Amino acid sequence: MGGGTSFSPFVTMRAAYFAGRAASTGVEPKPGISLSPERLWWLHTAGAARALDLQGVVGNLQPGCEADFVVLNPGATPLLARRTAQAETLAELLFALIVLGDDRVVERTVISQAK
Repeated sequence: MGGGTSFSPFVTMRAAYFAGRAASTGVEPKPGISLSPERLWWLHTAGAARALDLQGVVGNLQPGCEADFVVLNPGATPLLARRTAQAETLAELLFALIVLGDDRVVERTVISQAK
């Protein structure tokens, strides 16, 4: 789950990153805030669940939670494959998915069978 102006989590996280990095254009400009890739993914999943008061129900893969989720392929496009192959940390991998990812990254969708 996640909010934003797009159904794509990649577009939404990318927009949040750019908005955070933009400096204020007011009378006294403020430096931008850099949201870490881990924070952006948390905001899109568990953070969104918390905002809707659904933590512990959705937004993570913990036992007992409902889960519809996607399996992502970090090698879905040639550019993404090249960049993710060079990632040395999880943060670098997650950031590459945010910046370069689109619908082609979704390899499979898993729908909860919970009743």
